[in-house]
Amino acid sequence: MQYTIVKPIIHLLLVSTLALLTACGGSNTNQEDPQSPEPSEKPATGIAGDGRLDLIAEYIRDENSLPALAAVMIHDGEIIEKTAVGVRAIDRSIAVTEDDQWHIGSITKSMTSTLVAKLVSEGIVDWDTTIADVFPEYVGLMLPAYEDVRVDQLLSHTSGLPVHMSEIPGWDNYFTDQRDPVIQRQEIVEIALQLTSTANRGQYEYSNMGYTIAGAMLERMTGISWESLMQNYVFEPLLMHSAGFAAPDTLGTLAQPVGHIFDNNQWIAVDPAIEEISDNPVAMGPAGIVHGSLDDMAAYAALHLKGLRGEAVDNFLSAEAFSKLHTSVENNNYSLGWNVTEQGIYHDGTNTLWFALLVVNATKNTALFIVTNAADLDLGENSSAGKGVYDLLDELGTRADAAFQ
Repeated sequence: MQYTIVKPIIHLLLVSTLALLTACGGSNTNQEDPQSPEPSEKPATGIAGDGRLDLIAEYIRDENSLPALAAVMIHDGEIIEKTAVGVRAIDRSIAVTEDDQWHIGSITKSMTSTLVAKLVSEGIVDWDTTIADVFPEYVGLMLPAYEDVRVDQLLSHTSGLPVHMSEIPGWDNYFTDQRDPVIQRQEIVEIALQLTSTANRGQYEYSNMGYTIAGAMLERMTGISWESLMQNYVFEPLLMHSAGFAAPDTLGTLAQPVGHIFDNNQWIAVDPAIEEISDNPVAMGPAGIVHGSLDDMAAYAALHLKGLRGEAVDNFLSAEAFSKLHTSVENNNYSLGWNVTEQGIYHDGTNTLWFALLVVNATKNTALFIVTNAADLDLGENSSAGKGVYDLLDELGTRADAAFQ
């Protein structure tokens, strides 16, 4: 089964303060120790639905020394199999479950684009709505080149705007900023539109800034926060009941998995209740702060699988809207929130504490979501998180191929 995508891992949502993350532990010991199998040799790949996915995932998790590893397979809109193995925190023996929530990083971008498509379908915004249309008060203040930047250019990384959030003066302060996210995004828009950019309009330059500004435009046009728009227009219609924002566990109870960094040759759990920095700043929410369960991601993947196959989804989006989302822009392999391949679409994501991958294969009518609560992607080809996720991708692809000829 052709699920191969570009390696090494690309377009990762990296924050600039990895060095500030430090170790911490949880406090909940009310759950039983994990009872995951510990195979001494690699299990046979088998076939999707044979009940052996836990064995395979545990082998890959153990081989790569990851805290946890989880995945779900969708075929023809239905969940075929899913697994979650390992622990919520490396220094505690609380097992992950198939109902746990996982941070998806930059996969959020495809959700923001999906939200925009919904608002376009309701006549609230147009794909060619410009920054000047939404923020007329900045005309004369912003650089003239930014005035006619369109929404679809922001979402396809071809706007020509500044690329890196760190270009915002005082960016590190946003990691602990407690102000309303809408106010923070508005502030970023005003600053960013005055910054000279090295990117050229129409040229692909992966930009978290573009998605942050797009989110702020939606908030100005609707008077509703990006978070509420996402809940109302995407999560609720798709019955993504566990989906939310920022690190899944914010209370320090280990009711959900926590992210991990790799330091001094070991994984270190980062407790969101203690550490000031456990996720991307809320200001850049539209670019990468969503979390969700395996079932949430299955529902989302099934939506785009159907759309990628040229079908409309009743009461959600037309086939034409999906085509807009999934068609790469000129001279590029990126569409609106998705990398585009001959087989379908995909996106990966990380906040330097988690690594997730969503692959949608139209030819095989199958989608796969794989995630680990750890990230050491700065190690490149030596990344245990990257290797674990891609090894499980290969196994799932082969299992799907055996089941769905």
